[in-house]
Amino acid sequence: MQIRPQAPASAYMGGEARLSAPSTGYAHLALAFEGPASSPLINVLKHCLTLAAPEGVSAFVAPTLIGVYGGSAAAGASAVADSLCAAVSAAPSADVVERAKGLAKAEALFALDGGSQSLASSMTSSVLESCTYSAAGVAASYDAVTAEDVGAAFSAMVGSNPSLAALGDISSVPYHATIAARFS
Repeated sequence: MQIRPQAPASAYMGGEARLSAPSTGYAHLALAFEGPASSPLINVLKHCLTLAAPEGVSAFVAPTLIGVYGGSAAAGASAVADSLCAAVSAAPSADVVERAKGLAKAEALFALDGGSQSLASSMTSSVLESCTYSAAGVAASYDAVTAEDVGAAFSAMVGSNPSLAALGDISSVPYHATIAARFS
């Protein structure tokens, strides 16, 4: 029996994806960064971004990826890009972190009632991180996140090369290099 070597883990690189569709008259933008591997920490950070985001900007997460997105009529696309950058320009205060922890914990606990996919996702994440699973353990994992943890994750986030995705009428959307320069 031949054993295959384990594939190296993929590495986050950042970058840009643009799909021009001028006839839409609308632009959709997403700005993302490398995020922490810890589910509780990345979800608390997501809620910190949501609480601090300007109107029309929303936060999102995927495993080890965190970001913000928004959209507007084509003429306002550059302003949306500015709003996305503003949403991730300042580390959250301790008060924002505490509020975000409560929101993230509630979201995680409500997801347990959300059906088999939410439950399976929560169980998998918990078992991979701590080799155990319980609703009390899920709650405790969110309680254990500190303002210092979030501050360090935020610094690492904005220190990574951003990813920019733009779709629609994107003629006034700045290019990746212009956005990345704001974080260097």
